[in-house]
Amino acid sequence: MSRPASGTDIKIKAAGRKLLQEKGLAGLTVRGACRLAGVNTGMFAYYFGSKEEFTKLILKEVYAEFMLKLRSETAVAGEPREKLKGALVELGKFAREMRKALPLLLADLAYGKREAFLFLSGNFTEHIGHLSDLARQCRPRSAVKERSLPYLVGTLLPVMVMPVLMSGVLERNRVKSVGGIKLEDLLQEFFSDEGINGRAEIALRGVGL
Repeated sequence: MSRPASGTDIKIKAAGRKLLQEKGLAGLTVRGACRLAGVNTGMFAYYFGSKEEFTKLILKEVYAEFMLKLRSETAVAGEPREKLKGALVELGKFAREMRKALPLLLADLAYGKREAFLFLSGNFTEHIGHLSDLARQCRPRSAVKERSLPYLVGTLLPVMVMPVLMSGVLERNRVKSVGGIKLEDLLQEFFSDEGINGRAEIALRGVGL
């Protein structure tokens, strides 16, 4: 049975989101969230029960906000290509926000963790359907119009998501530079709003849109 919302649980959730963004899933701890929120750890169990349920709640709320932005971005009048690009940009920004957590989530999927698959497939797939609808509208004008819709979507998404995964690998292995460019400068290039917008444009041009 859920507890009524209060200032305390809101503070803990805000702290949890901050830890998720800065340290990823591994850094999202009960003690860390309560310490950051300035509340006693005893209040955590009262409101959230377990760390697992708390983590799921945080992830669901972050994703719900992303979907709201995604729907808002593509609800405005415009050509299908413009809407699809807007959706890809929002996906890129969401991936940036989840940069510390996304690699571990995908690793759980790759290693066949059933619980992770059920949670993500049940809560983190709405954007795929939304992007697919937009891609379907654009496909007749694309260079891959003879290909399947999953092929088209599967070609677009990695451009927006793969840099997040690669940055995690580089950071965890303490790589300082790539191709003579400081890693921090490279990450800025990839994850700035300008960089995300540019990657969305590259993705679309890559399929002839």
